[in-house]
Amino acid sequence: MTMDRRDFLKKASLGAAVIAGSGFLVGCNSTEATAPASAPAEWDMETDVVVAGGGNGGLSAAASAAEERKNVTVVEISAFLGGGSAFSGGSIHNWGLENWEEYNKYTEGLHDQVLGKTYVETFRQTYIPWLQAIGIPITKHTGDKGPSLDWQMGSGETGYLKHKAYFDALKSFIEGKGGTVLTQTRVLRLVTDEAGTVVGIQAVKKGESPIFIKANSVILATGNFMVNKGLMAKYMGPNADTVRAMAVPYSTGDGMLMAQGVGAMTTGSFSTFSGTMCAITPGPVNNEDPEAYEKARAGDPASLPGLSAGRPYTPGWCSLLYPEETMGIFVNLQGKRFNDESCSIDAKYPRIPQEIVKQKRGMALMLADQAIFDKAAGSAAMIKGIENEGGQVFVGNTIEELATKLGEAYGMYKGTLVKTINDYNKAIDNGTAADLDVPRVSGHFKFSTGPFYAVPTGVSCYHTFGGLTINEHAQVLDLQKQPIPNLYACPPVAGGVFREPYTGGIAVAGTFGYIAGKSVSK
Repeated sequence: MTMDRRDFLKKASLGAAVIAGSGFLVGCNSTEATAPASAPAEWDMETDVVVAGGGNGGLSAAASAAEERKNVTVVEISAFLGGGSAFSGGSIHNWGLENWEEYNKYTEGLHDQVLGKTYVETFRQTYIPWLQAIGIPITKHTGDKGPSLDWQMGSGETGYLKHKAYFDALKSFIEGKGGTVLTQTRVLRLVTDEAGTVVGIQAVKKGESPIFIKANSVILATGNFMVNKGLMAKYMGPNADTVRAMAVPYSTGDGMLMAQGVGAMTTGSFSTFSGTMCAITPGPVNNEDPEAYEKARAGDPASLPGLSAGRPYTPGWCSLLYPEETMGIFVNLQGKRFNDESCSIDAKYPRIPQEIVKQKRGMALMLADQAIFDKAAGSAAMIKGIENEGGQVFVGNTIEELATKLGEAYGMYKGTLVKTINDYNKAIDNGTAADLDVPRVSGHFKFSTGPFYAVPTGVSCYHTFGGLTINEHAQVLDLQKQPIPNLYACPPVAGGVFREPYTGGIAVAGTFGYIAGKSVSK
């Protein structure tokens, strides 16, 4: 028996009634599709466009539509706008890649050939000039590689003040065009009519009763799913639940699950992501807890103290962004290297974090000798920060002593680690490091000057790559890859643009948010 989309939605609505009747908070850390609500007899609000999410994607979408004289309502779950950009350096970049040819070469042809081309060309030719034209403060970076070739938020403000200036300007533009921005308001479900067409959302403001907002178009800009440990394990494997979120605590995949509830298809690289290395500490991650996160966001906007507690950065012995700067090595709990930490391909941002998650317990040990420790700026301060959060840094006067300590702590085989280091040193002496079982093409620093250090290293994730299937107009597609009427989305709730190499989450969200705003206006 076949079931058309209308029948599917009717069946899903029955499930929604059961969920609502049970008092279960819909979409809270679920891994299943969220059934839509049926249209009410009376609506609480009406608008042309409702945007779920107040990060760069959502606010760019709202500003883009408002510019076209659409009545826009933004619904943001937090008390603060900006979403996951709070954990960024404020760069709006696509890695400095000027055109599709450069972009496709850098990403090794792995990114979606339609959406990737749409992204880079719209970002360069339209999105950045548009931000400037409507008075949103952005400043050209002055660096010479990667993100530093592009733009940053604000007009030169320090710390998070530049982020605040940027998002305050977007909010002011939206409201200046007659739009409404609702904070501390959570989108619960999409709303469909009897024909199964998306006609609005159900939302709830903190401490109040749910409301229904009618809209001609719904744009989903609800972000990532890395706080949803069930989804992480489902898509990235059994160790992915250990990944620490570098995101808002609301990054639970709600928007993706809502759209799946109305028949949306998912796509893209669910098994890869962008993230950083972080030291493993025993305490909770502040930004995974709504109360701790909101308290931190309400702090000094120049520094947002406490925001990153629970995932301290590792020393710069192995570079995340620029593998040619790497001096140290990584070993897994078997005491073996597992990836060329220095290779422009194997260690391209962010492949090292992607590989660490695949190792036993989703962790690795970052190693250095005293010479590397001294050469990397800030090593002592980084170690102190890790220890202040209860993390352990292992130190041995000899490789054998370090290996013994790691064996006691993790069951690492002492002989294997000693052999790994000895073989590595010998290959550097012989000029054959590129011929090791796990090659090392550059950064040939021997481990010869004690003491020797090991930092237990995990992963923080700030951009998941898989999500809803969209086309180049930011329309959400169904299982037959046809546009679902009235439903739009931008990354990262929409997936399919990135695979393995990363080229700017804030930029891709804003670019497709801009596209979505123009699409609904047509």
